[in-house]
Amino acid sequence: MIFDFLRDEEGQSVVEYSLLMTLIGATMMFVMTLMGISVSRVMGLSDITFERYTEWAYEKFSPK
Repeated sequence: MIFDFLRDEEGQSVVEYSLLMTLIGATMMFVMTLMGISVSRVMGLSDITFERYTEWAYEKFSPK
């Protein structure tokens, strides 16, 4: 019975899919942040930096 439990792989796919979705989500957040900075620079806001952009986003979207 213990060996059958150790060989069972039914829950393995759930863990793999959750890790994959977490990786995709983190990547999307990083890419969207960089795209926001790039779009801001194209629109003429050349003094925008990653630090200033994240400070602005934190102030705008943090719970009050």
